[in-house]
Amino acid sequence: MTSHLQRDELPPVIGLIAGEGDFPVLLAQGARSAGVDLVVFGVNGLVSDKIRTLTDKFYVLKLTELTRLFELCRKHSVGHLIMAGRVPHKVLLKQISLDPRILRILGTLRNKKADSLLRAATEEIEREGIRVLDSTLFLKWCMPEPGLMTPRCPLTDDLRRDVEFGYPIAKEIARLDVGQTIAVKNQIVVAVEGIEGTDSLIQRAGDLAGPGAVIVKVSKPRQDMRFDVPVVGITTINHLIDIKAAGLAMTARQTIFLDREEACAKAEKHGICLFAWEERGNESPYDEPV
Repeated sequence: MTSHLQRDELPPVIGLIAGEGDFPVLLAQGARSAGVDLVVFGVNGLVSDKIRTLTDKFYVLKLTELTRLFELCRKHSVGHLIMAGRVPHKVLLKQISLDPRILRILGTLRNKKADSLLRAATEEIEREGIRVLDSTLFLKWCMPEPGLMTPRCPLTDDLRRDVEFGYPIAKEIARLDVGQTIAVKNQIVVAVEGIEGTDSLIQRAGDLAGPGAVIVKVSKPRQDMRFDVPVVGITTINHLIDIKAAGLAMTARQTIFLDREEACAKAEKHGICLFAWEERGNESPYDEPV
């Protein structure tokens, strides 16, 4: 269950488990602007050096070093944690340590899917008395409302048909914890995201289908906002441009869209439609500019 916290209830100290990308950096900036003292636990090999300038309490840990994490939380009086930033699924395979807590968790799991591992780790953290917060706490403004975000590149009938076809399929793939993104062209599923991640999925879609693919990126059913929230940004747009994609659909209010103004301008320049889908049964997405 998602842990909600109002801005006026913010604790004086928050720990940040930071994966790769700009999501943790923006979150750290938001926390600092709110007057929160931040202790950063960067995931080994993933965390951006940019975040070092935002705190003087910075540690690099393997993803599975829970015992060390708890020791540092006690040292800095951290009672609340946020997890942000992409952790590629292959890292979950490579950074399994001999930490006794992790070994115990692994022994209780029916499978080693990313969602299962992250949820089990979150529950272990909360059993330690540390509350895991909504990862979008400081970034609600980055989550698009339903609607078209590229007024000069409207939602055509062909795009609408592809998204209406692909969206429920993407949600089912997400429910199964296989991936959260698919590529569609002419109401045919071209590619499904797996362990390789969204960027590689987009490239593969271009190789298989050529120009005109539509990318559908969704939140999971009953998305737990504490972890694995879908993120879109400039890098995503650059990959869409590389394959001459026709459009990108994302789940409204549950997707972090970084550098939105720049990303939308760049997408429009290359004729790519971007829009946020409001989940309302079988209804179509809105196509009014927002």
